Amino acid sequence: HMGIGGTLPEEIGLHLRYLALLHLNSNRFRGRIPLSISYTTLPFLYELDLSNNLFTGPFPSVLLTLPSLAYLDIRFNGFSGTLPAALFTKEKLDAIFVNDNLFTGPIPENLGSSPVSVVVFARNSLAGGIPDSVSQMADTLVETIFLGNGLTGCVPGGFGELHELNVLDISFNNLSGVIPPSISRLRKVEQLNVADNLLSGPIPAD
Repeated sequence: HMGIGGTLPEEIGLHLRYLALLHLNSNRFRGRIPLSISYTTLPFLYELDLSNNLFTGPFPSVLLTLPSLAYLDIRFNGFSGTLPAALFTKEKLDAIFVNDNLFTGPIPENLGSSPVSVVVFARNSLAGGIPDSVSQMADTLVETIFLGNGLTGCVPGGFGELHELNVLDISFNNLSGVIPPSISRLRKVEQLNVADNLLSGPIPAD
């Protein structure tokens, strides 16, 4: 929150071997993420917040080499291109925020392989459907937000398997078909938003 500008130097990942938390959010950093932020230089980094800056380029895949990464926040930047499937195979990740960027293309089909409790895709230009594999996140997923993309297809019936889910927002997309009856099994859900889609049919009675 200091309005610091410029690019991040390669040195940021070369002399901070024991760094565990790195928060550079709400500044004016631009350009791409240094390749020095990697598993060889920052093996203990588990929380990385680069949000609210001016970073551009494709998803910074070098971050996926960080062995201890549990919290990744790159929202409100200018990252573009597709989301890599490897993002959802990181075994220690607990939170992913990629919202408010310029990402395009489909959400990788292996979304359900992720162990995260929170994943937010909001306000990108993602297309295609919500992967059916989301049902595999039943034991971990607490909050997921898809709003404001160009997602199409049906609402996955597998959402009903997410028994730990508190927040589900699929609003402002182009999803069609009915609201699956399995949604009524979300006993812990506190916020459910399906507005501004192309849905039809009855609302599940329960």
